[in-house]
Amino acid sequence: MLLTFITRMTLLSVLLLQTACDNSVLAGNKHSLAELQNLQTLGAEAKTKQLPILLIFSAEWCEYCEVLKEHVLHPMSINGMYEGKVVFLRNVGIDEPEPIPDWHGNPIKKSKWAYQINADLTPTVVFFDGNGKEVADRIIGISEVGLFASLVHVRINQAYANMGLTKRIPATPELLEQQQAR
Repeated sequence: MLLTFITRMTLLSVLLLQTACDNSVLAGNKHSLAELQNLQTLGAEAKTKQLPILLIFSAEWCEYCEVLKEHVLHPMSINGMYEGKVVFLRNVGIDEPEPIPDWHGNPIKKSKWAYQINADLTPTVVFFDGNGKEVADRIIGISEVGLFASLVHVRINQAYANMGLTKRIPATPELLEQQQAR
């Protein structure tokens, strides 16, 4: 009963957030988060730029995945402050049938890989280095959409530290924007 109440309140919060959101940004575009096409290539690029890779494991039928992509990851992917500068952002559609090259160039289905690494509960956000090593704590599910971007920033900084990098980003997207505007 308590779980049902919490679930309903979470859904209500998400719906209110969606209603309050400026839908003109999203009109005609569910999200522009790039789909993962090749782990080997992405890993090589991440190694070259010494950046972590953020992968959201999602499914087309997952409403929470869409909320997360539309309200947190889509804005991060389109604003030009993150991709290739702070982190590489990619969607991993676990319901897509076509295999992709894994970290070593071998073909693997996304659903099988998600199952192998225990990321088949959607949405799950996993942070990797360019070698395929997990470098920050996972984020599983959504508790509060408004705080999710800050949680992603915490994990990016954790990934930097675990990769032996000295760079850090501010706690929120707004602070990152201010920093990059200077």
